[in-house]
Amino acid sequence: MSPFAYLLVVVVLLGAVLGVGLKSARAEIIAYTDKSGRRVYVNVEDEELRAATLKGGVPAALQLMEQRRQAMPGIDTHIDFTAKRHAIDPRLVRAIIQVESAWNPRARSRKGAQGLMQLMPDTGARFGARDPFDPRQNVSAGVLYLRYLLDRFENDVELALAAYNAGPTAVEGANGVPRYRETQQYLEKVQTLYGRLRSRVEGTERIYRVADDQGRTIFTNE
Repeated sequence: MSPFAYLLVVVVLLGAVLGVGLKSARAEIIAYTDKSGRRVYVNVEDEELRAATLKGGVPAALQLMEQRRQAMPGIDTHIDFTAKRHAIDPRLVRAIIQVESAWNPRARSRKGAQGLMQLMPDTGARFGARDPFDPRQNVSAGVLYLRYLLDRFENDVELALAAYNAGPTAVEGANGVPRYRETQQYLEKVQTLYGRLRSRVEGTERIYRVADDQGRTIFTNE
């Protein structure tokens, strides 16, 4: 199984998927159930994904997500270049995209988040996305926004991801990760996907999530 296919399997097994933005965009969780009772969770209404799940079960849903990624020529190269340019691990960006939109560039949540990285309209515009449904523009803006959050929260990945989901003011107001169930689930999904993708790509190496002496969350293989 390819690293990306492994990532897809992890997403479905892990569960709920949520929305983002400078403003809180915590979304309702939508679950599509196949005939055997297995579920695919998304944060957007996705008729195509629902139909695939009902017709062919979870494997069909996974295949659809892979087809979506392959239908965007050069998107992986763009993710790699943009993420590395801003000192972010491309695998973290891929984990966010997978959790946010299931690689649907036309995704739109009930809260109004748009595109691959599910940016709220004002957030996308602020970080340079004239067309939030253009995959490259959305990724570029999403990575810039993530870099902004990492800088704002002193490179604490956990707080930056919480802010990506619930909004930075919610994180600052809570003086940490807000006690929103959706946000806590979101953190679990993205962090686990990121760690497993790294482990899968790099071999059998295990990735650990720990806190440094200042209480910041970091990922390490030591």
